[in-house]
Amino acid sequence: MHRLFLLLLFSPLAAHAAETMPSRGDPAAINLGATVFQANCARCHGEQATQPSAEAPDLRRLNAFCLQLKDSALQARCLQDVDAYFMMSVKAGKVRAGIVYMPPWRDVLTAQEIWAVRSFIDSRPPATPRLKTSVDIDHAAH
Repeated sequence: MHRLFLLLLFSPLAAHAAETMPSRGDPAAINLGATVFQANCARCHGEQATQPSAEAPDLRRLNAFCLQLKDSALQARCLQDVDAYFMMSVKAGKVRAGIVYMPPWRDVLTAQEIWAVRSFIDSRPPATPRLKTSVDIDHAAH
């Protein structure tokens, strides 16, 4: 158990856990986030963060699991984890099998701008719940 705690304490996600989004719901942050998003993120994620592709997911789905939780303390902790994951992902970018799907933004955007983008995304209308995955749809076509 002690080993697991140390692993979690020193994981890359834990390094960002203290970086909680200070601007959730703040209109000024949402406006800044909209500007930063349009200039840097919209070409892949869509102008309103609503145009997912294989490379760029629908960012409105980030909170979907957390918002289903009934326990408010657990929901808050879940959102904090998602916030930390978002910050880590934006700063480091996304690379899979050596292919860069999203460049790192750590040297381009400030933490304030990244949190503002997160606020903008949170302000978008929720995504329609998925009832089928792409695998289900593919199987039905064959």
